[in-house]
Amino acid sequence: MTAVVGIDLGGTNIRLAAWPDATALASQPVPAPAATRREEVGSERAPEALVDRLAGLIDGVLDEAGIDSTGVPVGVGIAAMLRGTDGTVANSPHLGWRDVPFGALLRERLGGQRHVRVANDVDAITYGEWRAGAGMGTNDILGVFVGTGIGAGIIAAGRLLSGAFGCAAELGHVKVTTGDDARPCACGLRGCVEAYIGGAYLQRRARAELAGGAHSLAERLAGSVDAVTPGHLDAAAFEGDDYALDLYAEVAPLLGVVLANAVTVLDPARLILGGGMLSRTPVLRAHVMAAFDIAVNPPAAAELEVLDAALGDDAGLVGSALLAAN
Repeated sequence: MTAVVGIDLGGTNIRLAAWPDATALASQPVPAPAATRREEVGSERAPEALVDRLAGLIDGVLDEAGIDSTGVPVGVGIAAMLRGTDGTVANSPHLGWRDVPFGALLRERLGGQRHVRVANDVDAITYGEWRAGAGMGTNDILGVFVGTGIGAGIIAAGRLLSGAFGCAAELGHVKVTTGDDARPCACGLRGCVEAYIGGAYLQRRARAELAGGAHSLAERLAGSVDAVTPGHLDAAAFEGDDYALDLYAEVAPLLGVVLANAVTVLDPARLILGGGMLSRTPVLRAHVMAAFDIAVNPPAAAELEVLDAALGDDAGLVGSALLAAN
């Protein structure tokens, strides 16, 4: 048996899990990990400091699981755009990193005795869904996850498609408009679809517009402008609220067309959808998929299966662990 550690490193939380037998992971139901850890990333985000914390957490989760750390592979799914195959972070808006040799730093800190695999967080999630979730049984899937931001992963002909330079499937940063009036994105550019319908951006926009004089049932549902969330917007839209429906009429087609274009280009067997913005905002999702149905290439859509992600919050842990084990 080969033990393995999976890590999900986001902009808010660090999650780790240790399994004593990596070969058992690619199955349903996925076995529970022997030990887990969860911490907030916090304000100290310097790469060296965060790598030190990760090393301590890795040793701690292995110790709790009763696993000898010698040679245990470590997989990390990180909320970042990567460059190359060695785990270099080109840009992580959520961590505030640019051009950080994260993989090399972690390998060095762990003493060079363990295999370390660094992947984009949504690549890891998609890989987990393919090997042990909603993607099992087919070798061509597109996974799209909409939460705080928007990410995607591609399995093509049974391989995780990372691209020539390690930054494939950055669907959230597909441009839907250009120019000085386009909405700014945390990546540093304007007009990304994420800047219009990513959860954090949509929430920030709604709060600003309601504070500026717009009226919506969402504000009354939330109790105050500052408490409005995408869930309140969706509940307001369900009740026929003009503000929420007008906002959806603007932003939902943008994501729907981006999804349709991706399916048209890739021709996957399955489109797997996940993330809080799609699972907890059913009215918004219906608007997105209505636009998708209009825009997608009919031959690509004819036998396409559209499925919900199956592994929930653990997909990134499972996927990163499987990537490291393989």
